[in-house]
Amino acid sequence: MHPIETEKLTKLYGKTKALRELDFTLDEGEIMVLLGPNGSGKTTLLLILSTVLKPTSGKASVMGFDVVNQSTKVRQVLGISFQDARGFWRHKPIEILQFHATICGVPRDKRETLIEEILKDLELWDARGKLFMHLSGGQAKRLEVAKILVQRPKLAIFDEPSSQVDLRGKRIIWDHIRKLREDGSTILVATNEVREAEYLADRITILDKGVKVACNTLQSLKDSIAGGDIVELEFEAKDSKDVAEALGNLEGTFRVTKEEENHLRAYVSMAEEWVPKMTNICYQKGVKVVSVRVTEPSLDDVFLHFTGRALGATAT
Repeated sequence: MHPIETEKLTKLYGKTKALRELDFTLDEGEIMVLLGPNGSGKTTLLLILSTVLKPTSGKASVMGFDVVNQSTKVRQVLGISFQDARGFWRHKPIEILQFHATICGVPRDKRETLIEEILKDLELWDARGKLFMHLSGGQAKRLEVAKILVQRPKLAIFDEPSSQVDLRGKRIIWDHIRKLREDGSTILVATNEVREAEYLADRITILDKGVKVACNTLQSLKDSIAGGDIVELEFEAKDSKDVAEALGNLEGTFRVTKEEENHLRAYVSMAEEWVPKMTNICYQKGVKVVSVRVTEPSLDDVFLHFTGRALGATAT
């Protein structure tokens, strides 16, 4: 059983298809990242999985429970950190977490210690007595994440967990999400932030206009781009013409350009396999390689490859 499974899941807002017959699965014990720009369908999917929205058609199950017909069971096994922090405006962070811990069944003898630890870890301890309406955007976002860290559900869902949070705070949140997985939770994270996806993901699902266009590990997604790796080569010999021709015929080579007399740039697939073959050719030709520099495609490059658009562009 997959912790999350959807089949031809579709959601319409009027004539707009937010999700288009989405088939999606999440494996137990992994961190899956949903990557896509605003309007790609990420939040819609999360709200359906958490039973906030109902699908127009198709099926979705969470821990084996149907999100429509067994919504109460679904809510018992998952926790969600919403994109926009939720809290009664006159309640204080410590009160919000105490209430959340109570309704989620955290044992009474563990609540106080756990809440204090999490508030301190997320740098909210000094703000524990502030009214929710007086929290900064970053503080409110950290509090939203703190609810899940208190609850420790079997399935944890995070919608842009570090938006509005400073760089130091982002790393703290990401480390806590990783620890949550290590402690036994399965995790789904939606983001449009490349660094967050790279730091967290066991696998990445790219959503574009409500459609799943790719799903794999980060390295496999990068390797799927033909000629995506760039290898900069510098030789001791000035004449690299013979080497350039030989490398151009090497399996995995997309193209080779000559930057200077002793400097080549090769666009290749899977540089980790290509570079050893390159060094063997150079050895056979008696050409000494002075330096090798490999640049992989970025996650932005991956998104552009699969969608034809930059990640920062809004889906239309």
